[in-house]
Amino acid sequence: MGICLPMYSVHSSEEPWNIWDFVATIVCVVGIVLAYFADTQLYDFTRKNEVMKELGMPVEPNLEKGLWRYSRHPNYFGEQLWWWGLFIYGWNVGHGWTFVGPLVNSLCLAYVTILVERRMLKKESRVDAYRLYQKTTSVWIPWFKSSLKGGKDKKL
Repeated sequence: MGICLPMYSVHSSEEPWNIWDFVATIVCVVGIVLAYFADTQLYDFTRKNEVMKELGMPVEPNLEKGLWRYSRHPNYFGEQLWWWGLFIYGWNVGHGWTFVGPLVNSLCLAYVTILVERRMLKKESRVDAYRLYQKTTSVWIPWFKSSLKGGKDKKL
């Protein structure tokens, strides 16, 4: 409920639409679009690996294409954009305290991120590939891949 308080703030306000509402709308829409494409890419990757496994063929250890090339959790980033975009609406009508909802949500997703990454590292078939992915790819915020110092031969 707390995460949706900006909606109540906006609904109960008679402030006219302004540039901050436009910014909030862009942030929310970008968040929804990013989360949608990231989740769709993850679904397709998982489904493809299931089929490959059923056929007795090797599976890909990590999804490193599309948005996943730039972030290890682009779906979480998109979700966060959505909730922080809602906060911008609330802040814009004088209810800055509505940051509490997205902050709590961000902290929860940070914890979930830790759990997911630990789970990924428990699968021996992917541990080396995932460690490399962790070293070269941003956690949430999409960014360019970083290179390993010392080249390919550096010990993971």
